[in-house]
Amino acid sequence: MGSPIRAVVFDFGGVLISPITTLIAEVATWHDVSMVAMLEVLMGPRETSTAGHPWHRAERGELAIAEMQTEVVPYAEAAGLTLRGDEYERLLCGEFIVHADVVDRIVRLRDEGYRLGLLTNSFLEFREYIESHIDFALFDAVVDSSQVGHRKPEPAIYELTARMLRVAASEILYLDDFAANLAGAEAAGWQTIHFIGVESALRELDRVLAHTI
Repeated sequence: MGSPIRAVVFDFGGVLISPITTLIAEVATWHDVSMVAMLEVLMGPRETSTAGHPWHRAERGELAIAEMQTEVVPYAEAAGLTLRGDEYERLLCGEFIVHADVVDRIVRLRDEGYRLGLLTNSFLEFREYIESHIDFALFDAVVDSSQVGHRKPEPAIYELTARMLRVAASEILYLDDFAANLAGAEAAGWQTIHFIGVESALRELDRVLAHTI
């Protein structure tokens, strides 16, 4: 049995809303490459943070999203791709579905007395749009990479989240759809759930909470 859970933290993209990988797969078909290859070019390596990749820089608030398309060209050329010029426009079009069942569970968790966090890699320009779809007042702490200057899976962003929630790292349960982000959380001492689907993740959430009371 793990430590008692006092706080539950949720990723945004892929957990509260549908994943961006659907759009990446669409863009990959433009270039006849795999989704994984296109993800690596446009979003950089998932297992680490880089100083130079434009997606990572934008998520730390260091680069405007309007500059990303030009800045990513060398990465595409290194992979043997000639970009059309509207790849990021498609990825960042704002098309997604809110996972209503997850939001409903967050409301119940709040009623049950858990502290709640939202931990997201995002862009400064997206904050207003995101808040128009998700009520940030549901959360005790909202940690947006573009506002704090750190992104997952950098250790500092997990440490900051725990401090803002005012709980021990071992008392946090975190849901994310990217394995690298979960690995970063586990390295910080958090408990984790790999979000691969709404129903399975919510079942696992209930199971874990029932065994860590």
